[in-house]
Amino acid sequence: IVSGVEDVAPEIGNAMPLSNIPLGTIISCIELRPGQGAVMARSAGAFAQLMAREGKYATIKLPSGEIRRVLASCVATIGAVSNSDHQLLVSGKAGR
Repeated sequence: IVSGVEDVAPEIGNAMPLSNIPLGTIISCIELRPGQGAVMARSAGAFAQLMAREGKYATIKLPSGEIRRVLASCVATIGAVSNSDHQLLVSGKAGR
């Protein structure tokens, strides 16, 4: 797992700016502002998809279906967050 700006391979687990990630890649833990820290697609099994880049902005399709533009200098982690079966768990009644 590598976090960096230059010469980082786009492999699962690596964190890199959106400007260096190939289009169509599944990403998670995305910043809204450079240096702020991960804000979007952080819960169990969540992921977003890098759709396009236009100038200094990148277009991302979020888990909710929303399409959002974010600065391409923001960092994201490649791959989905683990435990994708979390949403399939049925708790039953309140208090369980």
